[in-house]
Formats: sequence, structure tokens, C-alpha cells
Amino acid sequence: MIDNKRRTLSLVIGALVMASQAVAQDTDIEESKVASDSTAATAVEEVEVTGIRSSIKSSLDIKRDSINVVDSIVAEDIGKFPDQNIAEALQRMSGVTITRNAGEGQKVTVRGLGGDYNVTTINGRRMASEDSSRNFNFDLIASELLKGVEVYKSPVAKTQEGGIGSVINIQTRRPMDFPGLVAQASVKGIYEDRTKDTNPQASFLVSDTFLDGKFGALLTGVYSERTLRTDGYYGSGFYNEGAEDWMTVRQDMDGDGEFDPAVDNEYGTVIPGYVQFRNWQDTRKRIGANLALQWRPRDDVEVNFDGIYSSYDTNGEESQASFVTYDEWWTPGVPSVGDLQFNKDGLVNALTLTDGAMVEILNTTTPRNTQTYQVGTNVAWDVSDNFRVAMDVSHSEAESRNTGDNRYVVVRGFVDQVRIDASNSNYLPDVTMTPALSYDSPFGAHYSWNSGSTIKDAVSEFRLDADWAPQHGLFNSVKFGLNLGDHGKDRITYASTNPSMFSNGGYYFQSYPDFTPDLSTVQTISGLQFFRLPADVMQAPRFDNFLDGESSKLPAPWPSFDYNKLMAYYEGISPEGAALVRATYQPTQSFDVGESTLAAYIQGDMETSLLDRPLIANFGVRVIQTSVDSSGYSLDPGEVKLESDPSAGVKVVGTLADYQHKMDFDDSYVDALPSMNLKWNLTDELVYRLDLAKVITRPSIDSLQAYGYLDLNKFQLHTSNPGLEPMRANQLDTSLEWYFSDYGALTSTLFFKDINSFTEYGRNGTRTIDGYDFDVYSSVNGDKGAMVRGAELTYQQSLSNILPAPLDGFGVQVNYTYVDSEYDDPERRKAGLPFVGMPQNSYNAVVYYEKDGAQARLAYNWRGKVLVNPEDWGGPSWNSAYGQLDFSADYDVTDNYNISLSVTNLTNERNWGYVMRSNQVSHLERYGRTINLGASAHF
Repeated sequence: MIDNKRRTLSLVIGALVMASQAVAQDTDIEESKVASDSTAATAVEEVEVTGIRSSIKSSLDIKRDSINVVDSIVAEDIGKFPDQNIAEALQRMSGVTITRNAGEGQKVTVRGLGGDYNVTTINGRRMASEDSSRNFNFDLIASELLKGVEVYKSPVAKTQEGGIGSVINIQTRRPMDFPGLVAQASVKGIYEDRTKDTNPQASFLVSDTFLDGKFGALLTGVYSERTLRTDGYYGSGFYNEGAEDWMTVRQDMDGDGEFDPAVDNEYGTVIPGYVQFRNWQDTRKRIGANLALQWRPRDDVEVNFDGIYSSYDTNGEESQASFVTYDEWWTPGVPSVGDLQFNKDGLVNALTLTDGAMVEILNTTTPRNTQTYQVGTNVAWDVSDNFRVAMDVSHSEAESRNTGDNRYVVVRGFVDQVRIDASNSNYLPDVTMTPALSYDSPFGAHYSWNSGSTIKDAVSEFRLDADWAPQHGLFNSVKFGLNLGDHGKDRITYASTNPSMFSNGGYYFQSYPDFTPDLSTVQTISGLQFFRLPADVMQAPRFDNFLDGESSKLPAPWPSFDYNKLMAYYEGISPEGAALVRATYQPTQSFDVGESTLAAYIQGDMETSLLDRPLIANFGVRVIQTSVDSSGYSLDPGEVKLESDPSAGVKVVGTLADYQHKMDFDDSYVDALPSMNLKWNLTDELVYRLDLAKVITRPSIDSLQAYGYLDLNKFQLHTSNPGLEPMRANQLDTSLEWYFSDYGALTSTLFFKDINSFTEYGRNGTRTIDGYDFDVYSSVNGDKGAMVRGAELTYQQSLSNILPAPLDGFGVQVNYTYVDSEYDDPERRKAGLPFVGMPQNSYNAVVYYEKDGAQARLAYNWRGKVLVNPEDWGGPSWNSAYGQLDFSADYDVTDNYNISLSVTNLTNERNWGYVMRSNQVSHLERYGRTINLGASAHF
């Protein structure tokens, strides 16, 4: 179904592209010399922004002239920060915070709303995403490809729907932005201080105009390599009364390996159930390119073609060592603990694991192999002096290819004892292994989970827009149009059938009587049965200076293992068993979700006056029909046969798998989204805005996937709900903005977002299946929402007219954002927790200097604590407040040559978080600094 829609839309788009080209070719390209000179003069005026002050002025002009609330970054702002991608540049805006992947910016939150709440476009066209959700990974696109980025915090009817948080529009360069032939190139060496590696980055831009300025071509390319390392500590499972109060230390006093409350001791503890250390190393390669063609065959016709491509490959290898301090019900025996130490509250804050203490060694791999592209053609025709029509067709695809390349493989090693002491005043406990774990220590096979999903995302769009300037009447401009879109996201999942096949010394082979495993290497180690690993499987540690900068006593670097040799060992024991460990295609976890949208909009701009001051008003409405279809393996309740069983109550005739088929679901919904934007110039420098709008965010992709299963114990049917409607909200923005110079402004904004309901998992009616009534559970549109409210304050000023030379090159930029949220649900409101990922406070502070060819910036970015999981293991978990200082400088050696230096995370900050209380550290990571030294030339 989805493929048929895509093919049909592709044919329509192809026909429209050819038609647009034919129209353009039929135009008279023989213009007068006067018209050519006029076109060339226009091109010369659109010069690329250079210099910090010039880029600030351009951004302020966009903000001031816009009818709605918009923040922007223009070319120089991106290029001059030490930012490797768009996310790191966007974090400088008010209301924008980011999440990091090994210290590199990746995802964006706007006004406390991230993920599915934001829509990303390139040149106004929706961009496909290799993420399994609707989220967009901004580390895919290098900042060198961009002209600028605009964040629309309040909508007009013409802009894309789907973002309660914002619409983020990425703009690429076009050839007529430059005056004729321009060539630019840059090279950098990127030094990572935790890996001690230096890697290359290079970019180029070539742009020229031809045919007396009527035709232009631009090509940009970027290549970069990085080697990143993150050292981390992770603790999970905390003893907190009212949360997981069973997370205790049990002391086996009689040594029988079982817990008996009458004989053995049990204590609350400040030490987490899992204590884990991780060394994560990643090699990243990014290739990016942008091609733009512009053609102005006549003064009244313009044709644009834009294409952008990104390839991003990472390997994401991690080595972990973890210790279990609590009684696991799924393993025999309890940890032997001794030397207990208690704090003033009677909780254990130090202990020793004894009698062959177990250390779990994990090798994990989470690679990303992605390719993303977008192509689009736009034809604009000035039919008359007061009527303009434009047609735009585009197609974007993204693919993250993974056929089971994710690894989560665990082996178990043993030492005499492990001491864990959390009585110190440091962030982390002191951990000592005696003796230190070596690659020739005894190790046994345990768990081997291989998985991965190939994500394919495709977006095709056709837009027809018109702009009419009436000669008379209320409105001086009326814009209207149609948008047709098709969005399809496919997930093909791979996973191990039985990752525990080689656990417990062959125990799981009992479930496979046809297998004939070789059990000769099974040994008893510390009272447990294991397949003893050959010595050549294990490897010496591959890192040193672990968590350098922390004061705690940390374990010596631990060994890892060779995955290929481990799998070869499994093959020797049992080829059939090894096949169950390897990842295979899982049809029941794979699905296709498609969305087709048809939108029509109309908006009118009027200019009038209020109290003799100019007032501009924009009124509009956007109406969208969204059709959803979902395809995948799902239970067909209408086929299920049930029978009564004296011992089991009710059971399925056969198995549930017998009733699973490839099924299609479809539904649709319609939304009307009105908007109003007012801009009132109180003085020539003072602007007041008021924006009202209804906005939506569409349901998450996972909630739309096809699935279904029966719970016969509770008589519940769990199923998909493709008819799930979007989250809807009403929002209000009001701002007062003082533009006191070309480079200075003081602005304040208040915003309110009244979210009507959330998408949740819950009861969705009943259904009779073969004579029995079942409660239906699926994703549903809840009946309670929330209010998000906040404020943004921004100040920026060049001090050139205030300070004497040479201090007159200084300037400042400061912004602060406050966001608060309140749920309608009384239980959630009583918990007093904010939205996940929403920092209540955040700010940015920049000091820059620009004079005589020298530029420098010192930028500090800070956000308050954010909620990670309201129901984590032990209570709500948080990321603590985080601030980062970055530095960049460059110098124009001549008019054509420039050298630059930048340092990211100048003060080597740690990122950490906790569960419920700040002394219960759940994670602590150190990324280190990144230093860039580069040179560029332009002609």
C-alpha cells in the first residue's frame, strides 16, 4: 500500500518537474541588456555575510522584520563558533537546548519540547530522518553546508504543521548569493584530548554565474573524521523507600547460598545494585555535499534546484565492567558480602564482595551507518506586478542500515574480592579489585544479544503557493496554496532468537533436544557452571587514564574480548546454538508506517495603524487531512480460537503465532489550524508582538506500528491504533523588542502552550474474541493535557560606540530562558515533575571581539537539571545542570587567507546525573576537550 502511494506520487512529481522545465524553456531568454544589468546588480547586492557584527545584524533584521516569533543564525554565526554541526550552533539561541552524543551535539529541545514536538525542514521542505522516531539527528549535517538556520517558535498558516515546539528551517546557499565566481576552501586538524588523536576536516565551495548572470551553479563539499572517547560511571537500582525498597544488601550468614530472613541479615544501602564503568570509543566519518542551480531566464521567472547529501558512519564500541551488589532472583545464590560499613542513617555505604567475586565484562557496539539526501525543484513566476505563483517538488530519503550489528555481549570473570566504598565525599565510590582483573583470569560465557534495525524514511512533497497583492481592500497581501505530502517510515528488525544459549554451562540446550553441543569445556567457577572461554578470546585493555580528573579510586583498566573469536568458540560448541545467538530477521518486530497529507492554507497580511503607529496583522488558517496506514505482522483477533481448559482456564487452540499475519490498518483525521500574528511598532525602535495559534504534533511512529497479542491471564488484547489522533495545543506568544542599534537589541517574550491531551497507553474499549470478552489496550489520546509556560530574555550589543580603541571591538550576547510545565492529571501534578527533557532554566553568554581582521569569541552555554525518567529504578532520575565553555578565534592574514583556532569544552566539564537525590549518582561521563586548528582561503 505504501509503495503504491509512493510510486503514484513519484510519477506526479516527475510529471510536474518536467512540466516546470518545459514552461521555463518556453520563456523568452533573449532579454534586453538593461534587464541583464539589473539582474547582475541584484546579484551583487546579495553578498555573503562576513564578520561577527554583520551576521548579528542579519539575524536581528530577520527577527525584527518577521511577522511571527523567529530566531535565526546566519552563516558567520555558524562558521565562527567551534561547532561541528547544526545542533551545537542552535544551542546559542534563547529557548534551545541540546542533547549530546559523546560530547557532540545531536538532538534539539525548543522551549522544553524535544523529539516529536519539533519539525525539521531544509529550504522549507520536510527532511527525512534516519531516527526510528520523528526526531531529527542534527549531527548528520555539517555546518559548512549552511547559509543559516531559522527557528519558527510561532507559526503562520504557510509553514509546515506538526511542531508544537517549533519548526526548524535549515537554509543552504545558492549561487546568486555571491557576486559571480567565488571559490573557498578550508582545512582543519581536530585534536581530541582523550584519544590523543588528530583527525582531518576539509571543505570547499565553488560558485559562479553565467549567461550574463541569468544562470548560476554552486557546489559545496565537506569531509571530516573524528575519534571520540567517553569514560563513564553508571549506577542503577537504588534503595529508596517508596520506590524500589527491596533493593537491599543481603548477608548470607549461614553460607548456604540462600536468603533466610530468620538467619540472614538484610540492610538498606546507598550503593546501587549495579555499579558499572564504561569506556566508549567511536570513530566517525562524515561526508556532506550541497548542489544548487539557479536560472532566471526572464525577470519574472526563477527556477531553483537544490540537492543536499550526507553520509555519516560511526562504530560506537564500548567496553564495560560491572559489579552486582544485590540478590538476583534469576541467578542461584546471593553475593557473598562482608566488611559492611554504615552511615549515620544505618544504610550500608561500603562492602566487600568475597568468595570469588564476579565481574561482568561487556562488549557493546552501536554503529550508525546512515545516508540522507534531499532534492527539490522550485519554479516561481511573477504573473503580474501583484500576483506571484510558485511550484515546489521535493523528495528526501534517509536510511540507517543495521542488519544486526548491535552487540550486547557479556562474559563473567572472577577475582578474589571487590571492595566498593561510597563513604567518601566524591561523586563516585572507590572500587578496588583484588587482584586486578587480567585477560588471563578465568572467564565464562554468559549472554550474547545481537540486534539492529534498518530504518528507511522517505518524504515526497508537492507545494503550490500563490501570493496576491490586491490593489484595494482590507489586505495588502493574500497568500494561499496547496501542499501534498507522502511520508513513509519502514523498520526492518533483526535480533538473536536466544541470546542465553551459552549461559549456565549448557543449561539452555536442554530445550533443544536435537542439538548435540560439545560440553567438554564446561567448568565450575565460584560455584557456577560456565563454558570456560579459551585464553585467545580475551584481550588486554585498550585504554588508560580511565576517568582522568575524578578523585575516586577507580578500577584498573579491564580486559575485553574478541567478538569474532567468541563466536567461533560458540560455533565449535554447537553450530545450531550459535545460529540462535546471531541476529536474524524478525518479521513480527518489523513494520511500515505511511502518512499522506493534503493541506490547504490561506493567510492575509494587512497594514494599518494604531494610535498613529504602524500595525501589521497576519490572519490565516491551515487545514490538513492526514491519512495513516500501517502494515506489519499482527494478531488477527477474528481468527483466534479459544477453548476451556480445566487446569489453565482458557487457552489458545494451537499457538498465538498461528493467528499472526501480515496485516494492514488505515485511518484518517482532519485538523484546522488558525493563526493570528500582530506586530505593532510602538516607536521606530520598539516592537510589540502578539501571536495566537492552534498547533499539532503527530503521534509517535512506534504508537502507529501494526502489532497485536493476547494476555489470557488478564483477558487483555493489546493492539495497534493507527486511528490515533495527534496531540493538539493552543499557544500564545507575546513579546516586547527594543532594537536600539543595528547590532544591539533587548527583547523579552512570554509564551504559553496549552496542550489538550497526550498520547498514552491505556484501555481502549472491549472486544469479544471467540465468545470471550477482552479489554482492549492500545495507544490512546488521553483526556488530560498540560500547560507549558515560560519566558525568554535576550540582550546583545556591540560596544564599539561605548569603549575607546582598541576595546571598541568588544560586544556581548546574553539570553535566558525559563520554562515551567504543569500537568492536568492530579496524580502527575501531585508528583511535581516537569516534562521529560525540559530544563526549567537555561542561559547563554557570549563575549566577542572583532577588529582589524581579528575575531574571537568566548561562549558559555548552561542549562539546569532535566528529568530523564520519572519511574526509574529507585525513583525519578535526572541529568544534573550542565555548563560548557567554548572558545574560538580567527585572523585574516590577508584579504584572502584566514587562520583559526577553537577549543570545545575548554574547562573539561563532566556530565552527570542522579536518581531522586544528588548523592545517588546514576551516571557520570567525561568527554574531554576538542581542539581545532585550521586555515581557509577564499577568492
